[in-house]
Amino acid sequence: MSYDEMFVAALAILIGIAAAVVAVGPWEEPYQLGSFSAIVDRFGKPTARGVWVAIAVALLSAGVAISGGVRPSYTKPAHSAQLER
Repeated sequence: MSYDEMFVAALAILIGIAAAVVAVGPWEEPYQLGSFSAIVDRFGKPTARGVWVAIAVALLSAGVAISGGVRPSYTKPAHSAQLER
């Protein structure tokens, strides 16, 4: 695994953890962001909290997948692409 893959995986996991903390925490500020205030106005705060949870789950699973080496079938690992040159 290259350093850039590890960086992206770590970044996704850290932002996912932050989104999970926002979903569980008592703060009002994250729900005042433009998109989230529209969700709160239209569907209520529990739905906006669910959106934060969905974002957290998506980012955490993406970070774990990236760190595990999962990639689309049409791509090659960076080290094998360098070996073929």
